[in-house]
Amino acid sequence: MEPVTTTAFIATIVGYLAKTLKENKSFQDFTKDFTGATINWIRPLFLKDDETPKEALEKLAANPESEPRQKMIQASLETELEENPDAKEYLEEMYRVIKEKESGGEAIRIINSKNVVIGDSSVQGNFIVGDSNTIGK
Repeated sequence: MEPVTTTAFIATIVGYLAKTLKENKSFQDFTKDFTGATINWIRPLFLKDDETPKEALEKLAANPESEPRQKMIQASLETELEENPDAKEYLEEMYRVIKEKESGGEAIRIINSKNVVIGDSSVQGNFIVGDSNTIGK
């Protein structure tokens, strides 16, 4: 299995933040499952001292599906990581927590299987899956 890149960590975090805001939840809802150290690290990136959102977070909250607004958040995280390389541990924790929440808290295991197709298999025309040459449409 390939290691997950920092870019993937950040993309997952930004996507989850956008999803949280789209559901009309707060930044505090977004951070509730992270450790105190991680919350203390990320809070100043997006919240002012009085706990009101900074401009980038306000703009994302106004339009969570906007790719340019998501890129603003991504750039903030990337800049912070560049200035503080030790922050990668916080990104890793956030990524792990988000992935656990997305999978319902359970690890997904596929044991003694090969040619496993997971996800959407919609293609134009026919396709063949696995050794038994099962034909799909």
